[in-house]
Amino acid sequence: MEITYIIQKSRRRSISVSLLGENRVLVKAPYGISEGKVQEFLLSKKDWIKKHLEKQNQEEEKAASLGLLSADEIKEIRKKARKIIPERVDFWAKKIGVTYGKIAIRLQSSRWGSCSSKGNLNFNCLLVIMPEEILDSVVVHELCHRRHMNHSKEFYAEIERVFPDYKRCDKWLKENGGVYLKRVSC
Repeated sequence: MEITYIIQKSRRRSISVSLLGENRVLVKAPYGISEGKVQEFLLSKKDWIKKHLEKQNQEEEKAASLGLLSADEIKEIRKKARKIIPERVDFWAKKIGVTYGKIAIRLQSSRWGSCSSKGNLNFNCLLVIMPEEILDSVVVHELCHRRHMNHSKEFYAEIERVFPDYKRCDKWLKENGGVYLKRVSC
């Protein structure tokens, strides 16, 4: 597998690597760092890069076999999401005993959900084409941030208390979510 590395230098302090797809890797590095240090960093991340590029390629192949979602399909998914997600949020918020602000539903390229410090919730509309328990696990995750605005042990204990099957759903989302994201040409 031939990998293309794109190096982007900025005023940052550390080096990071992220995948761009199509066997391309973005390396962000501070100004003034030597080419040798960048190569050394990439060598230390070689196994991680290879593993994640292979997973990304498998997701792209599976998504291609299922077919890209058309504009009309995405429109229907958004419509369905605007109905279903607020219902699930309301159900789980009552069960957990928390309040929330606004709910935004978008087609996002890399996130399933988020919760702002003001309690506003954002969800990826693609959640409604996944098994219902996956949608519920993301909703519960975001609502539990109303009690814990972090990913501490207490946060995960709260999720497990409310939604005992969370770990299995989270694992499913990590293993399968990429295929759903790749079915959309954002």
